[in-house]
Amino acid sequence: MRNGKASREMDTTVRYSILGTVRAMRGDTEIDLGPPKRLALLTLLLLRAPGPLTLSEAVDILWDEEPPTSAVNVVHRHIGALRRTLEPELRSRTNAEHLVRAADGYRLLVDTSTSDLLRFRDLRAQAQLTVKGGALEEAAQDFVEALRLWRGPVVAAGTSVARHPVFVSVGHEFVATAKEAADAVLTAAPALTEEVLTVLRRAMESHPFDEALHSRMIAALAVTGRQAEALQQFESIRRALAEELGVEPGPELRAAQQHLLQRRVSRDPDAPARHPVEAGRPAQLPADCVPIVGRQQALGQCLELLPLKGECQPPTMTAAICGMAGVGKTTLAVHWGHMVADHFPDGQIYVDLQGHHASQSPLDPAEAIAEVLGALGVENNRSHASAAALAATYRTALGGRRLLLVLDDAVDCEQVRPLLPATPGCLAIVTSRRRLEGLTVTDNARIITLDPMTREEGLELLDRRLGTDRIRAEHAAAEEIVELCGGLPLALAVAGTRALVQPRLPLASLAARLQDPDDCLDALSSRDARTSTRSSFHRSYEALGSSAAQLFRLLSLHPSREITVPAAASLAGTDLRRTRQDVAELMDHHLLVELAAGRYTCHELLRTYAMELSSLLDSSTVRSEALSRMLEHYLYSADAATALLAPHHSTVILPPPRPGVRPQRFSGRSDAAEWIVAEQYLLPELVRCIGHYPRGETFRRQLTSALEMCLQSTGF
Repeated sequence: MRNGKASREMDTTVRYSILGTVRAMRGDTEIDLGPPKRLALLTLLLLRAPGPLTLSEAVDILWDEEPPTSAVNVVHRHIGALRRTLEPELRSRTNAEHLVRAADGYRLLVDTSTSDLLRFRDLRAQAQLTVKGGALEEAAQDFVEALRLWRGPVVAAGTSVARHPVFVSVGHEFVATAKEAADAVLTAAPALTEEVLTVLRRAMESHPFDEALHSRMIAALAVTGRQAEALQQFESIRRALAEELGVEPGPELRAAQQHLLQRRVSRDPDAPARHPVEAGRPAQLPADCVPIVGRQQALGQCLELLPLKGECQPPTMTAAICGMAGVGKTTLAVHWGHMVADHFPDGQIYVDLQGHHASQSPLDPAEAIAEVLGALGVENNRSHASAAALAATYRTALGGRRLLLVLDDAVDCEQVRPLLPATPGCLAIVTSRRRLEGLTVTDNARIITLDPMTREEGLELLDRRLGTDRIRAEHAAAEEIVELCGGLPLALAVAGTRALVQPRLPLASLAARLQDPDDCLDALSSRDARTSTRSSFHRSYEALGSSAAQLFRLLSLHPSREITVPAAASLAGTDLRRTRQDVAELMDHHLLVELAAGRYTCHELLRTYAMELSSLLDSSTVRSEALSRMLEHYLYSADAATALLAPHHSTVILPPPRPGVRPQRFSGRSDAAEWIVAEQYLLPELVRCIGHYPRGETFRRQLTSALEMCLQSTGF
């Protein structure tokens, strides 16, 4: 008899699931809870349990609009129906064991064994107490066990009440618990990280802009070795915040990004402690005082240079960070050096090679070697040493050490090669305005080309210098400053400093100065040659040969930032071979960039500087002739394209081009059509501005005729 009674009691137990689709189970049988309004009422009772649900609250939530006069009676009827559903054999409500009357309402009698919500809350509370007690691993287990109960947002199928704050608040409990679980797991229970990752992804589906969730996701991905995915996660939320909300990542998200970048370079727990700085163990890196902004891709490439755990040596022992003047090469190299300092316990050595110094000549390789040997405490009698003996001494000094060498501002490959380590434990980071491609050929160097900042990175840099309030107050002007500075960190830093020392100066006034080509570089320059944008550009220009220097100046006369080799040859009046060599030299110094095959572009601030130089150094005759050759280049190129694309149309008879004009040559109709498409915006501009040049009206008619035929034949 006792076993039969226990069996009947077990059969009458009802268990409720609310963390997801609302369900009620008696044993293994799911209970039909009736129509949507009744289901919603049961959901409210479960949300309020073990406390009561008042009648007034039930009425307010169950009816979206003004409730009917019969609303209270409807609630009473649904309560009665729920009682009969939950206790089919009940004869009197006074004997109810599931749903009972309470003061001004009703109460559903559930506990942690029959309600998954109460079980969830109990486990979370238990975990929070355990955290306070310091047992983080145990707390992590409880947090994760609580989250396993969660199958999704509380949904009463067929009802609209899920949008009500009382339902939404339960979702906030889930998100808060996910954050708490992540903190505990990442600190003390890494084996549970994958499970926490799943929870974080689910939480972000309903809270896509919660930076704290994304911060923990980034940290969890890093723990599991997915640094690249973690970087993508940061970039994704940064872009979403900018595009959807118009804001930049907050301090917590930025900290997660920086911590991510440092994770890979942290030493193994079993590695020896970092040595204190002493003789022969230098720590020469300059201060990491300039705020690093963005640069995730470049930093990620740098991190890949370090050997992973268990590897005997890195894939390469040299990296060259290359880019135009003022793009932030040294800042990146120094910042990365500080990040990985612990990875090189025998020291970090910094050598300024003075490749583009304002007043000093480039450092001789022997002098640079002597600096490194001196930093290591190695005696070296250079007065009697041959180059070979000095190199042997250098290699011996580096042998068996784990050193980081930062070789800043190299003038060319030959200056750097004698300094590159041959020992697997050492790593050299070289910075240069040159491309240093030869180091890849001879020394397996990794070339990291540093581009100007994106708009978002530029705004963040200004934000760091001027403060969020000022940027938000003049956001449009701040965006314009970033655009006019072309994302160049040096220019942005100077512009930001000008605004900082003049707090009452509107950012719009600074933007107006930058719009004026005659005033732009003055606004971005100073008496300090190291931080003057114009002086920085000038040191790159001085390194050019005479032919490349003239081409650089004359490129400023071209109405578009983008130019081909034949157009450049026509501007300079040189043959194609000479022009290709000059273009290659300008690219080597990062004064030109090939963004598309055969089409070269120049940073807008460099164009402004080239314009200054041309007005000072090129006579009016030289400039006028260069412009005329350029116009004839496009005229004869358009005429050649017309002959291919519209051979049956009558064309104007052109006189022979003047010496030095190099028209575009086309291999066929598709080649001609591609050229027209690429120049479709430039050619009409030439027609509009051609009038004041020699033979301008004749050129205008001829170019207009050729242009119309070309555009008609290509469908524009």
